[in-house]
Amino acid sequence: MPGELHQKDFVETLFYQDMDVSPQLYDYVASYKMTKIDHVGTSFYEGKQDEVLARLTFECVESFFVAVGKKLNKTGLHVLKMWVQKYEKFAYHPIHVHASNAFNYSFVFYVDCTDHSGCTMFYNVGYPYVDHSSFKIQPVKGRCVLFPGAMPHEAMPNEDDRRVIVSGNIVYFDRDKSPAPRI
Repeated sequence: MPGELHQKDFVETLFYQDMDVSPQLYDYVASYKMTKIDHVGTSFYEGKQDEVLARLTFECVESFFVAVGKKLNKTGLHVLKMWVQKYEKFAYHPIHVHASNAFNYSFVFYVDCTDHSGCTMFYNVGYPYVDHSSFKIQPVKGRCVLFPGAMPHEAMPNEDDRRVIVSGNIVYFDRDKSPAPRI
């Protein structure tokens, strides 16, 4: 006699929400000194984490990150790294991932953009070898997108010179089971 049929779904979820960009964050990011690497101006390769950038960004996105943590049944979150990227006309960021660990999430927070700013394309984990689905996020000033760090994504070619984001990586954890990760 055959055994019971079992099913296990593998689903990756991204979250996004529109919120306000504080004038302090906007001004701080507008004056940010960038290093041009390949296709984009970035502060990713700068040394130590910019604590002012982290504080100003977190003040804008904290309630969103906490709400997502609740959906994931996690009680704590820790910011691993944040950086700024500025896209000139025709600039883009090729397909990439940030991390592959469980509960490591990455985010894109649109600090400035227009209707002509390049969208961000997200693909299922395993892309390009496994191509089941993709999802396009149109930049909107104040929109924050939070997604598994292993989710492939890319910034499509920019049609203006105003696409500015704060991007970063965070990890969710259970406060009652383990302390915040040390990175």
